[in-house]
Amino acid sequence: MRSRHFNMDKITTHAQLRSFLEGGIRAAGSGKLGLEFEQFVLDSACNTVQYFGPGGVEELLQKLAMVTAWKPYFENGHMISLTADDGRAITLEPGGQIEFGSTPCVDLDALASELAHYRGLLAGLREETGYCFLATGSHPRARPEDIKRLPKNRYDYLEPWLAQADELGLWMMKTTAGVQINFDYFSEHDAMQKLRSVFQLAPVLNAMFANSPIRAGALSGYMSWRGHIWTKTDNSRCGIVERLAKEGSTFEDYIQYVLDIPMLFVHREGGYVDKRGDSFRDWMASGEATAEDWKDQMSTPFPEVRFRPQVELRTADTVPPEYALALAALVDGLFYNQDALDAASALTAKWSHAERLQTWNNAHRSALAGQTPDGHKLLDLARELLQIAQPSATAKPYLAPLEEILADGRSLAERTVMEMEKQGGDLNAVLRDSCCAYR
Repeated sequence: MRSRHFNMDKITTHAQLRSFLEGGIRAAGSGKLGLEFEQFVLDSACNTVQYFGPGGVEELLQKLAMVTAWKPYFENGHMISLTADDGRAITLEPGGQIEFGSTPCVDLDALASELAHYRGLLAGLREETGYCFLATGSHPRARPEDIKRLPKNRYDYLEPWLAQADELGLWMMKTTAGVQINFDYFSEHDAMQKLRSVFQLAPVLNAMFANSPIRAGALSGYMSWRGHIWTKTDNSRCGIVERLAKEGSTFEDYIQYVLDIPMLFVHREGGYVDKRGDSFRDWMASGEATAEDWKDQMSTPFPEVRFRPQVELRTADTVPPEYALALAALVDGLFYNQDALDAASALTAKWSHAERLQTWNNAHRSALAGQTPDGHKLLDLARELLQIAQPSATAKPYLAPLEEILADGRSLAERTVMEMEKQGGDLNAVLRDSCCAYR
């Protein structure tokens, strides 16, 4: 069983709050890329595979533990995740979505190699079970009440909080899947420019990687239903954060943002203590707050981009593996080249916060066909963004799937909608095609 080291040193100064972010600063030119890639597990009839019971997701983890010899982590007597000695991990989201986490990789070839190894592991499970590991941003069949939640302790506090925070919080937990790219920063100024830029570009990025038009068995009316769900999950900790998207934002602005987010829990004596709705400022003033408490608090915001402490880009629906690598290549080309970063930052910097939110909602509804504040299509802005990118020689070939999407002008979601219409609304036929295409 994996053990977790708890830093129980008391937090008494503001400098300790900053240390989490300052600890993410890397030497210039040493930037790496990490991938978090989520998928749904469906059986041969395209139905949900639950976590519990024979043939369940927990049993899949147990099989992977035997094949890989990776270290398992348990909670409440159940296997929750696996971690390799080098840091690669297979974890689970609340609804049993399976997630691969890479190491910080020096280039796209290394990242692709790690992802290929993981796909090989899933191929073995698929051959044995007949299951499909579907890379789409929203569960094609299930509603939240159809899925029994993962027995992970932190969800005992997060689930009831999200159930009352807004109307779609439980949809987010159990029926969405995303792909996240983690990348480095080299100073506070660099960190905040990268954070701001992702917030500012969130509508464009969401439109480019929209892949969740289906909701509980039918077309949802959105190209990124997952993206829309995040707008109605918990506005205190999700979305595009106005103060952080403004020019001149600093680590201090990020710290104040996290301090404003209602607490959920703290760790004490091997368990959790309920702190839902409490203020971390008050907790710190009480003299009881620890470095571990602050680390936990820093894990509870879920905006379109956050510090973990590396920059974590969160705005994309999960997409098939080659498109996930295309997203990583785009990040390489935009965020590890200063000229490209400056040009990308300028693309939407003049939008007001209201305009950015409206365009973000347009992206959820219409993907690349969505309108920008000046009346153009997001497709035009996406093509311009791709032209700005200056990927490394290693990264450039991995952009091909994204280049094809933008040349065609339709996101994966738009293609799925067309396929649904072609199949006369037969979701099973669409799912069979999807599961076969992206093995």
